[in-house]
Amino acid sequence: MTHIRIISYLPNPRVYKATIAARYSGAEIEVLGDTPPKMADWLWDYDAFEMSEADKEANLASLRKASVGFAGDIYKTHAFLIANPFGDIPMAYANGGKDGVFESNSIMRLAALSGPNAPVLYGATPEEQARVDGFLDKTLLLADLIQKYILAGNGLTVDLHKEMQGAFNKYCSILDNILSDNCYLVGSQLSLADIAMVCELALMSNEGRMIADISKINCKPILSELKNYNALYKHIQELMNQDEFSEDLASYSEFMGLENTASNK
Repeated sequence: MTHIRIISYLPNPRVYKATIAARYSGAEIEVLGDTPPKMADWLWDYDAFEMSEADKEANLASLRKASVGFAGDIYKTHAFLIANPFGDIPMAYANGGKDGVFESNSIMRLAALSGPNAPVLYGATPEEQARVDGFLDKTLLLADLIQKYILAGNGLTVDLHKEMQGAFNKYCSILDNILSDNCYLVGSQLSLADIAMVCELALMSNEGRMIADISKINCKPILSELKNYNALYKHIQELMNQDEFSEDLASYSEFMGLENTASNK
């Protein structure tokens, strides 16, 4: 069985893409990390750990300037940067640290393609696999904008809010049309496309922390508009009530405006 070790700030719905997939594939996943502010005190490495001041002195060679999402200094080992040349997290290691996998969708794929039940959730045919990838690519476009939006803070503008709202409603409208006639986004079974979609919208629920900034520009929260898309809303609600999803995402349901109903799938 492939053991996957993920380094990330926590909580992080993008990490949960992989942990949800692993509950179907049987892949063994270990997640190491802490809250975003505390990750500045960690050594980013296969053997990641929270450092003392003495540890920081001993690892000065790993000191780097932080990039997007972090401020100040971050400790990243040379080995970490070889495994992930982009130097960001979440980051996954496989094969005892020999192989590095970065980007949450790729880590999710690794989880789906590992374990005793693998491969799972990635389509039954090459055509379905390609279609799953297509959905993941489209969801990634939305995800990039979600990250920009939720990290805007007091720099949030009317234009950014309008861009986020337009992209959100276009995405939801397309998925709602699909789910009006189908139980899942691809084929007749759950796939990585469904998982990625739910996790990115869970991440968007961080909008709840932005209410004051949204009010300052005379706008309204966007995620609450999810209820306007009946088929999509029902699909997400049913998935969130399945054990494989709720173990990681239960705390996000309220912020996503979901009801606690039993799954019918």
